[in-house]
Amino acid sequence: MSAVGVIVNPWAGKDVRRLHAPAGHSPDSAKIGIVRRVAIAAVEAGAGRVLVAADSGGIGRRAIAGVAHAELVEGPDTGSALDTRRAATQLAEQHCTPIVVLGGDGTCRDVAIGAPRATVLAISTGTNNVFPRVIDGSSAGTAAGLLASGRVPVAGTVRQAKRLVVTIERAGVTVETDIALVDVAAIATTQTGSRAVLRAGAIVAVVAAIAHPTSTGLSAIAGRLHPLERDEPGAVHVRLCEPALGGRRLRAPIVPGQFEVVGVQHLEVLPDGGTVSFEGPLVLAYDGERERQLPAGSVAHVRVERTGPYMVDVDHVLLYAAHHQLFDEPVDQPFVEPCDAAAAAIAGSGEAPHGH
Repeated sequence: MSAVGVIVNPWAGKDVRRLHAPAGHSPDSAKIGIVRRVAIAAVEAGAGRVLVAADSGGIGRRAIAGVAHAELVEGPDTGSALDTRRAATQLAEQHCTPIVVLGGDGTCRDVAIGAPRATVLAISTGTNNVFPRVIDGSSAGTAAGLLASGRVPVAGTVRQAKRLVVTIERAGVTVETDIALVDVAAIATTQTGSRAVLRAGAIVAVVAAIAHPTSTGLSAIAGRLHPLERDEPGAVHVRLCEPALGGRRLRAPIVPGQFEVVGVQHLEVLPDGGTVSFEGPLVLAYDGERERQLPAGSVAHVRVERTGPYMVDVDHVLLYAAHHQLFDEPVDQPFVEPCDAAAAAIAGSGEAPHGH
C-alpha cells in the first residue's frame, strides 16, 4: 500500500541562536497544524497510509489524532538527533516515498544520514532554512500523496540533491566520514561548545553546495560572493581572513538579524567531484553546527557530489496534476463546455436559437 512518511523535529527552531539574535520561533502548535494538514492532504491525494514518526515533544501523536489512515511509528525517544536518523531509516524501510520532513538544515542532514537514498519533501521550521523550503502543509501533503500513489511520475518532479562528503584522515588513514547538505565550515577553535556558529571572526573557510544571497547562515557568505543554485553543479569555496587584510570585505547575516563583516582571501568554484582540504587543529561545522573536532595532524577532505537525497519539487508536482486534471472530481458524464451544452439543449428541444 502506498505510504507517505512524516518526520518532525520538535527542537527545530528553538536553538541557542535565539538568545543572541532576533530569530523567529517555531512553536509546537504551528508544527502540529502543519503535520495534520500534510496527513489529511496526503490521504486525500491518494496515499494509502501516512506513517508519522513519534517525537519527544508528542507533536506527531497530537497532530494525527482522529486522522484516518494515519499511524504513529515509535522510535528510540532520546530527544537527540538519533531520533530523526532512526525515524528516517524506519520510514525508508516501510517504503515511504516521499518522507515529509519538518525542520531546518540540521534536521534534513540527519534524515540524509539515516536514509541516504530517500525521497524527501522538506518543510522549513528551523533557524537557517537553506535546504528546506517554506511550503504550506496542504500543498506539501497533496504533492506527497500524488507521488506516493503513482498518479504523478517521478521524472521531472524529483531531483537528486548535492551533498558535501567529508573524509577525515590521520597519518594517511581514513578514520571518519561525514556529510553536509548545505555547507561545511572550518572554525579556528578546538571546542564544539554550544554547536551553533554565532560569530564570523573564527571562521577560516566555507564550502557551500547551495550558495544564495537570500540565505541566512554560513552559506550566505558564499551566496553574496558567488551565487550557486541547488540544482547547479559544484560548490563555492571561500577562504576568509581579518577584514582589514582581505582584498574584499563582505557583510553577511551569519544568524538571523545579525550581520558580520568578513575579509575574503580566496574564492573558487569547485566542479562536481571537486575537493578542498583543511588541516587541524580546527572544528568542522556541518550545515551551521559545530560537529567535529579536527585535531592537529588530521586532514579533512571536502568533496562535492551529486549523491544527496532525492528532493520533491512541489511546484512541479502540483502543476503536473493540474495540467492532467488530477484535481477534477470524477463524473458520470463527460465534461461539456457551457456553450456546447446550451447548443445541445436547444437542438434536442427542436427550437430555433433566439434571433433566428
